[in-house]
Amino acid sequence: MRTRQTSRKAINLPARYLTGLGEPQDVFLRDLSTGGCRFEIGNRRISLGAPIQIFVGGTGPHRATVKWVSKGEAGISFTVPLDDNLVDSFQASHVPDPAQMNVSTKFEDMSGVLPQRFC
Repeated sequence: MRTRQTSRKAINLPARYLTGLGEPQDVFLRDLSTGGCRFEIGNRRISLGAPIQIFVGGTGPHRATVKWVSKGEAGISFTVPLDDNLVDSFQASHVPDPAQMNVSTKFEDMSGVLPQRFC
């Protein structure tokens, strides 16, 4: 069953996310659309339904929800879809150094945000 509402484009773009538990994590997005993205999480733990904030290409924080976790990767759905022009600009850009890309990220307080449960 396919639930994705927007088609994703392959990309290799640095990002930084925060679930509200622990420290922000640097990752590389592997695909991206206006509605969501996929990134490698390696051995890190991330929970299905967890609220997440993510900085992408120096923009954000974008609020999202973890929709799936499998084989060292996670897929998220943005709460508010990204603008088409913004996604296109990421596609056209070079791959920046992650250390420079998300240096000034300031995440919002997530202490009162609860995970969503999925059946």
